[in-house]
Amino acid sequence: MRERLRRTAIALTVALAVVTAAGCSKSGDDTGAAADTAPPADLPGSITFNDDNLGKITAEIKKQMAGKSVADVNVAMVINNPSAFWREGEAGLNNAAKELGVKAEFQAPQGGDLTRQLSILDTLRAQKVSGYTLSAVDPAAVKGPVDAALGAGIDVVAIDSPLPGTREPVLYLGTPNFDAGVQAGEAMKKLLNGKGEVAILAGSLTAANATQRIAGFTKAIEGTDIKIVQTLTDDADPAKALSNAQTALQANPNLGGIYAVWSYVGPAVGQAVQAAGKAGKVQVVADDAEPKTVQFVKDGVIQAMILQRPYQQGYLGVYLLTAMKVLGPEATAKIVEPYLTDASGVRTLSSGIGLVTRSNLEQFQSGLAELGVPAQ
Repeated sequence: MRERLRRTAIALTVALAVVTAAGCSKSGDDTGAAADTAPPADLPGSITFNDDNLGKITAEIKKQMAGKSVADVNVAMVINNPSAFWREGEAGLNNAAKELGVKAEFQAPQGGDLTRQLSILDTLRAQKVSGYTLSAVDPAAVKGPVDAALGAGIDVVAIDSPLPGTREPVLYLGTPNFDAGVQAGEAMKKLLNGKGEVAILAGSLTAANATQRIAGFTKAIEGTDIKIVQTLTDDADPAKALSNAQTALQANPNLGGIYAVWSYVGPAVGQAVQAAGKAGKVQVVADDAEPKTVQFVKDGVIQAMILQRPYQQGYLGVYLLTAMKVLGPEATAKIVEPYLTDASGVRTLSSGIGLVTRSNLEQFQSGLAELGVPAQ
């Protein structure tokens, strides 16, 4: 069942200027009030991700490693913060380690602190682990430790966001963020019937995954009568995310929709929309399946979740690192090559994109339960 999980990818670096362009409205009509919009009663979802392709990679790695020793394999998964978002990833890590019989550890810097993450990376290098997957708090800041690891023969795979500029090219296993933004924009178009005012709330306007998602969203709504009236950032502060959501609702009385970028922003937007008595009037598309976001989908406060596949970033990450150690980097590269996309100089392996709404939420949760992922 787990071997159905895999994908293909695109990692695009897009100029932030496209994000805030007001030219996403086809006409000058700014009066598309949420109350005048009749959203679809049952927005269909999709949770196919890239499971089939990634399953083929796993099967080939198993085949080529048959009869070979994994006694010296010791890998780690280092995430950017201890968010509930990563429960899937930890489950994937543990499942793959058990299947392969290798040692694997899950590391989360408390509070998403960069200094703590840097310390974790230094410790892993000192321990001479075989390799690690890494979701960097700051890709530029971890370049030094990553280069040192690569120089010491430790394999590194980037997850969640790419690691450009390292001494050796690092494979990116994760979400094609521009495409995820396009998916969010397409969902918003359907929810608003192509007309209305929307706000974008994000954790950052400089982080690559945020700018790429926003650019994809903007691209998707081009040629419609949907207008982005406000873009707010919270600097990765959940309390500020809530304040931003309240500000957007108060400052824009005709607001028809909100795109919540990054996992913790969804719960903040849901809370603000519910408190303002605008559930079902303001359509919300949110990144990731935080437990509170899931509950807001059940309650009809949030209409859609755009999902990554952190399970695969944990699961396939272990398989890739094990293959690099046992089969060698070149042999592993040959296995994954047919499924890679080279975008903006970044070799990427997509973990896929999912769209979960109330119509397929139960199916999505059942699938996670089969994989041993803790209930949301």
